[in-house]
Amino acid sequence: MEKKIVKKYAELMHQAHQAAGRKEAVRLLHKAAKLKNKFDSCEMM
Repeated sequence: MEKKIVKKYAELMHQAHQAAGRKEAVRLLHKAAKLKNKFDSCEMM
C-alpha cells in the first residue's frame, strides 16, 4: 500500500509541475498533500 501511495504522490507532483494553469497545479498539489499526510500517518503506526 505504501508503494502505491508514494508512486501516486510522485505522479501527482509531476503532473502539477507540468500543469498549464495555476488552478490545475494547486488542485494537484492539494491531492498530493493529502496522499503525503496519509503516508505519514501510515508510517507512524
